[in-house]
Amino acid sequence: MYKVVISPSANTDLFNALKYIAYELENPPAAAKLADGIDACYDALAECPASHELCRDSVLARMGYRRYPVGSYLVIFRIAEEAHEVRVVHIFHATQNYLSALKDEL
Repeated sequence: MYKVVISPSANTDLFNALKYIAYELENPPAAAKLADGIDACYDALAECPASHELCRDSVLARMGYRRYPVGSYLVIFRIAEEAHEVRVVHIFHATQNYLSALKDEL
């Protein structure tokens, strides 16, 4: 089993997504479904993170960034084999330009 480490950015991303869905869209059941999906994602990443695809961008893929789809969202993570950790770096809506956002952080 891998230890799943959630970055502050990923926690903020999730909080903002849940708040938007629950309050702006007035759809608490959809927010709960997303929260459950993210929890299931974290469980799956702890078990077998390498089974999920590398990001499609060649620069991000070479750096080991992977993506895990949860409904309309993408959980972006890296595997740190030496620490036996999965590091979740961000959670983006599928319509967001996550490639640009991640490259800006590099």
